[in-house]
Amino acid sequence: MATPTTDSMMYQTMQRQPDDLRRLLDTGWAPAREAAERIADASRVFLVGIGTSYHAAQVGAWLLSAAGCDARAVLSFDFARYPEHVGLRPDDAVIVMAHSGVKRFSSEALARAAAAGATVISVGSLTAEHPGSQLVLRTVERERSAAFTSSHLCAMTVLAQVATNLGELRGTDATASFRPALEALPEQVAAVLAREDEVLPIAREAATRRVYAAGAGPNAVTATEAVIKVREAALGWIDGLPLEQFLHGPIVAVNADDLAVVINVPGAAQERVGEVAAVLETIGARLWLVGQAVPTAPEATVFTLPTVPELISPLLTVVPMQMLAYQMAVVKGVNPDTFRRDDPTYAAAFGLLKL
Repeated sequence: MATPTTDSMMYQTMQRQPDDLRRLLDTGWAPAREAAERIADASRVFLVGIGTSYHAAQVGAWLLSAAGCDARAVLSFDFARYPEHVGLRPDDAVIVMAHSGVKRFSSEALARAAAAGATVISVGSLTAEHPGSQLVLRTVERERSAAFTSSHLCAMTVLAQVATNLGELRGTDATASFRPALEALPEQVAAVLAREDEVLPIAREAATRRVYAAGAGPNAVTATEAVIKVREAALGWIDGLPLEQFLHGPIVAVNADDLAVVINVPGAAQERVGEVAAVLETIGARLWLVGQAVPTAPEATVFTLPTVPELISPLLTVVPMQMLAYQMAVVKGVNPDTFRRDDPTYAAAFGLLKL
């Protein structure tokens, strides 16, 4: 496989994220307000997606819950094929996350929501077609790398804009900090992307070690997104779980010199993160803290991030995960753009089904 360089589409797409965010923050508030008005009276809001889009749906559920919604993230396959699991009603709203607009079960989810008479909104690329959607919230041009980066960050941003508008309509204190936090995000992301030299040593370690990722609350999603990115971009060995799930069993598999990536941002989970970090350091794991240092793990390498509201923080903590995946691909000589379709065996295997 060809060694990726800054010519790779994943790298170029990552680097344009600040500009993509600026555009959304310039043009996206009006569509987000329309979406907020459409779902304001819904009894329940289901956010539906698969893969990275499911992770965006999970973050969206946190954000919309803060705005006072009964918001729930559901996998596209489960939503489409297990209707008894989600008994849709006409007073429900469904938001389908589908960047490309062609995935099989995202399309089925849209059709099911429309047939039920629910309010149907979707989030996708500038050119995605979402039959059955009453309003398509646009993110970015369709990505040309299989490792989606900007589309994910911008999908979360769109949902944050919807939650911000809904919170403002309802006068909800929990979302009052969202708008200024989002306005600051492009420059913060640009500053993170400029710190490649801090990520490369971690990527070199990760390329030859077992890697575990953990985060709590809304940043549990960041940990599982790290798994998708590292596996699909760099074919890396990585496991990721919500912090407490990781502690209750899987942590016993961690050995000295394994790499643990732990998200630590100010919020309700910070004390527990410090306790788990101390356990990992005592075991002898190499610890990369993303967010803030903890006094219980003085030997950890820290990738410091600015303090932002905890519910907005996944929009920033995901960027170092993208950088780690890309840099691991560079170290391993893996092309992060192809979803391994440049290998004839995998190309033939993936040809057996429709995503």
